[in-house]
Amino acid sequence: MLKNRLTYAIAFFVAVLALTSTQTAQTNPAPVPTFSRDVAPILFKNCAGCHRPGDIAPMSLLTYENVRPWAKSIREQVASGNMPPWHATQPHGTFSNDRRLSDKEKDTLIRWTEGGAPRGDHNDLPPAPKF
Repeated sequence: MLKNRLTYAIAFFVAVLALTSTQTAQTNPAPVPTFSRDVAPILFKNCAGCHRPGDIAPMSLLTYENVRPWAKSIREQVASGNMPPWHATQPHGTFSNDRRLSDKEKDTLIRWTEGGAPRGDHNDLPPAPKF
């Protein structure tokens, strides 16, 4: 009889622990990406080749101050697949100038804008690309 109660108590404890862990994971979403740590590396690698002063794109994406006013537009263009433009189709080769964004990079940019487009710590900012 005592053994049965102990078994039930352990099973109950394990169930409560599992429920608590599940609820904690659901209530603690991934942190909002920041420009300095998460977004700038993506923009520098995939966008700044055209989005810089004196080049073909209409605005620079080299600094937070340049990027922040365009956050909603960036989200829309990335989500729709309009940006960055890439017209070559897979599997027709590998290109050294491939600007396509991975699903993870797209998700980072979209979550950043939906999270209020925070700047983040300036110390996390990678060096600006050299052209």
